[in-house]
Amino acid sequence: MKKHAYSLIALGIFIVPFAFSFDAKTNFWPHWPAAALAMSLTGLLYLFWDSLVVRRGDWTFNPTYTGTWRIFDLPAGEILFFIAGPFACLFLFEVIHHWFPPVELWSMNPATLFAGALVFVFGTWLFRHLGYTALALGSVAMSLSTLGLAHPAVVGLSSFWIWFGVCCVAFVLFDGLCTALPTLWYNPKAVTGIRIGSIPLEDFFYNFSYLGLTLSFYLLFDGWFNPLVAG
Repeated sequence: MKKHAYSLIALGIFIVPFAFSFDAKTNFWPHWPAAALAMSLTGLLYLFWDSLVVRRGDWTFNPTYTGTWRIFDLPAGEILFFIAGPFACLFLFEVIHHWFPPVELWSMNPATLFAGALVFVFGTWLFRHLGYTALALGSVAMSLSTLGLAHPAVVGLSSFWIWFGVCCVAFVLFDGLCTALPTLWYNPKAVTGIRIGSIPLEDFFYNFSYLGLTLSFYLLFDGWFNPLVAG
């Protein structure tokens, strides 16, 4: 049972939002097509990243908690996380959007997001000798740029920050559990070594970039499907 711990954690993340997708108030299931497209695009990109860094030796999965089965060097639990994590976060986005009607806190200028992206591009260059750190910082630059191009206004809304805060709490709980077991080992030559609890600092950048990119695609695709949902 221990070797399935990673997969069971992922399933635990997925099952609650899946069950409540059919609730009359939540009503998330009509958004599934948009969520599936967004999750597929972002998931394939990050799965490729995951496989790359495993082969490069940036991190190694612990077979005690992830088992020995691998596809593209990744255990089942890791692949499940790329379904469960974004699905739960997009579900939370719709729930929070429903319960906390968005208020514009400020008008977000796309140039601000692009400037932030440039800061992280510089950070990528600065830490280019640390494989995972450089990729994590570079991914934030990509995510900020995508938000700036596609949905800059959403970053200025109160509901976005409530959602992001809730997702961060969930991330600390679940990633904290995974890194505390641990489900994987980080190569000290690929990271800064800075940790918050048991979580490497790079994981926070990874999480932000993954959420931001997934949300950008979701909002785009949900706009396509909204007329169908409304009908």
